[in-house]
Amino acid sequence: MSAPFFTVKDVPAQDFIHAYAEYLKKNNKIKIPEWGSIVKTGLGKEISPIDQDWMYVRAAALARKIYVRGHWGVGNLTHMFGSVNDNGKHESGSGKVIRYLLQQLEAIKVLKKDNKSLLKKGSRIVTKEGQQDLNRIATQVALAARK
Repeated sequence: MSAPFFTVKDVPAQDFIHAYAEYLKKNNKIKIPEWGSIVKTGLGKEISPIDQDWMYVRAAALARKIYVRGHWGVGNLTHMFGSVNDNGKHESGSGKVIRYLLQQLEAIKVLKKDNKSLLKKGSRIVTKEGQQDLNRIATQVALAARK
């Protein structure tokens, strides 16, 4: 009998993002820059996040978002991670933070730029190694939830 196998789509998003953020932090996969503690996450925010590990969580959310539906660019992701103002106006998320984290995920070979796509040239997709890594974390999350 083979071991159970789960993908990122099979586990709840919040559980996967938390587990993958812990994995990134524990293994020092992502380098947090000096400006990471003072930067805002978007135009609609007034202060930086209170959580010390918010960059790991954002990187995990980006990896999951691109895994679930590939071919995302920085512009689309700033819209997705933006917020709505009090008067209903949409404020975009921080492009600098998203671009930096995408570059960090590319450095550890989780993501890569897709230059073969005709319509979305330069968009990000998950690599084969990244898919195996993310599915391994998802399987651990699913097995932990079963117990």
